[in-house]
Formats: sequence, C-alpha cells, structure tokens
Amino acid sequence: MKYPIKTKEMSWSKLGNVYTLVDPDTKKTHNVDPIAFLVWLQCDGKTSVEQMTDVFSVNGNRDIVKAAIRGILEKLKNDGLIKWN
Repeated sequence: MKYPIKTKEMSWSKLGNVYTLVDPDTKKTHNVDPIAFLVWLQCDGKTSVEQMTDVFSVNGNRDIVKAAIRGILEKLKNDGLIKWN
C-alpha cells in the first residue's frame, strides 16, 4: 500500500480561512484551505487514505469523504506538496 508523504516540511501561517505553506528552500508559497491543510498535515508516509477518511468521517459519509480526500491529495501532489511513498 502506498502512503502520501510531504515532499518537505514547510513553515506555515494562517490568515482568515487560508493557510499559507512556505517552501524553506525556494520561499515559494502555497495557499490551501483548512481541510486541505489538515490533510497535508497527516501526510507523514505512515497514514493511509483509509485512516485519513476515518478522521474526517461522520455518520456514514465515508464514500464522500474518501473521494474528497483523494481529490485533495491529487491537488497537493500536482502542486508538489506531497508524493506517494
């Protein structure tokens, strides 16, 4: 099984409902919403999509939550913030 992992640790700040991740090497910034930020935090190379789904699921909405997490992970990957371990 593959697990998502951050490409590197980044500093971050919050302004309103936007989290800004800052690449320590390039100083490039990435703005993400609160849910994407929480998903990114869990990308440690040990936490599976199923485990992330467990964190966010309530009252039997697992399929919807899992699809949303997969979409968020795809965007994070496309933005260079995570990779699959």
